[in-house]
Amino acid sequence: MSLLTAQSDRSKERNRRRARLRSIANTAALRGDHAKARRITVNNLGTVKRDRQAARHRARVRTEVFSAVHRVVDKAAAVVAEDLTRRFPGRNPLGKNSNRRLAAWTKGVTAEALVNVSERRGSALVHVNAAYTSQACHRCGRLGRRSGDRLHCTSCGVVWQADVNAAINILQRAGDPDIALHTPHQTVKQILQDRVDRHRTRLPVQDSSPALAARRAKHPNRSTSIQ
Repeated sequence: MSLLTAQSDRSKERNRRRARLRSIANTAALRGDHAKARRITVNNLGTVKRDRQAARHRARVRTEVFSAVHRVVDKAAAVVAEDLTRRFPGRNPLGKNSNRRLAAWTKGVTAEALVNVSERRGSALVHVNAAYTSQACHRCGRLGRRSGDRLHCTSCGVVWQADVNAAINILQRAGDPDIALHTPHQTVKQILQDRVDRHRTRLPVQDSSPALAARRAKHPNRSTSIQ
């Protein structure tokens, strides 16, 4: 993330300087000083160096992403990842800097690396629904308050590291019988809220899987048998 942020900030500053020079060149051309306008255009507004640096940055990001995925596959026979091909409307508007940095996020390269590396090395890749994985507390399921890299859970009273909390939610969602890959985000939010309500009133969690419910009825747990 620091690599992408640094590159995004450098591009912002470079484009700001180029816009100023372009304005000077346009003003000179309007005054009839075409020689000055041409010198600025030729010497200061070229794209060869900029394109070369951008290509070098993309290659570096690609190397970092593929290396990271290889390190994950070294330790895991199955990889659980969010499905990031969908957009979730209704989010709060972000600032200009946040939008610019998010625009540089290379989720396409990450998705490509996960698919290619897992296929080549024989690991299973499981995609799960990404809705609210970074906003829900993995312990109680309540939607918390995200502030930077911290998630504040008002129910547990704990401040979690946001990325660690999201990773646990993603792993847990791989075996979630209620939240499928394409479940709408409004439905996901309602499911999470219903679970919190049941937990608060100490009602049993109703599993939506008929097979699992039948298996539990046929094979009760130890505490039920003793009672």
